[in-house]
Amino acid sequence: MLAIALITAGCGGSGSTAQQSATSAPATSTQPAAKQAVTFGTPVDVASDGGLATYTVDNLAPVPPDAQIVPAKGTMYAVDVTIAAKTGTVAYNGFWFVARAADGSNIAPAVGAVQPGITSGQLPQGQQLATHVAYDVPQGKTITAIMFRDPKGKLLAVWSTG
Repeated sequence: MLAIALITAGCGGSGSTAQQSATSAPATSTQPAAKQAVTFGTPVDVASDGGLATYTVDNLAPVPPDAQIVPAKGTMYAVDVTIAAKTGTVAYNGFWFVARAADGSNIAPAVGAVQPGITSGQLPQGQQLATHVAYDVPQGKTITAIMFRDPKGKLLAVWSTG
């Protein structure tokens, strides 16, 4: 039943505002420069307008070429993302998970590059989503953290490689 909900939500045809707002999420310089990072695998509770969810990012690993839906230009990496809605209905979107490179630059997610890949949708209270977020990492760069932001670009959580 969850797979059916994910397929429906992932198509973006359900009127979800999550996908619409994700592409217009500006990076602002007025937000705090630092957010306390936790190590990969640490669950983080994040409250939003829709409710409260526990997010976990873990297992940063290269994706073999035969497992890539979209071939990488650099090296494809992916993380496991688990979202568990505790209260209300929580919006999710793969574009809200941005990687931070060792040189301080950001690497956008390659949504749809691996399966099961995160898209966008709504997760009702009591439901859980386990998926992957992929990143096409340019040659010479390494991922040191995954940042989770809201649709407006506000930093909500950071998971670090340690």
